Amino acid sequence: MKNKLIFAALLLVFAACKDIKKEEKALESQVMDLHEKVMADGETAMKNKMKMDTLILKKDSIKKAFPALDTSAENKTMRSLSSQIVKADNAMSDWMHNYNPDFTGKPHQEIMQYLEQQKKQVGQINVEYNSVIQLSNQYLLKYKKK
Repeated sequence: MKNKLIFAALLLVFAACKDIKKEEKALESQVMDLHEKVMADGETAMKNKMKMDTLILKKDSIKKAFPALDTSAENKTMRSLSSQIVKADNAMSDWMHNYNPDFTGKPHQEIMQYLEQQKKQVGQINVEYNSVIQLSNQYLLKYKKK
């Protein structure tokens, strides 16, 4: 009888550990899925940055094609948007550099807090990218060939 109780208790402990690991893996998966989305957004943002950088270099051509535009104001806007893209890209690079998925020996609660914090950080970077992508897409529309 005593052996059966010990066996039952061990089974409960192992089942609980399995659920804890499953919970940690699920949250880690959410962080990585968001990371992948943000990386794709980063590519879009960098493409927009390259387009604006090209337009900055071709300001004389823009002046001829769009004589009513204030090229110095346009240049300032493009440089500002480009700078915002770089800021978001740097935030993503910093996050990736600092992310540490080695949870060896750490308690469940600490792992969950860390992953929640990482999810929040990547979510904020996602907001930054979405904002600058929307602004730069809207801005670049005026230069789209018709």
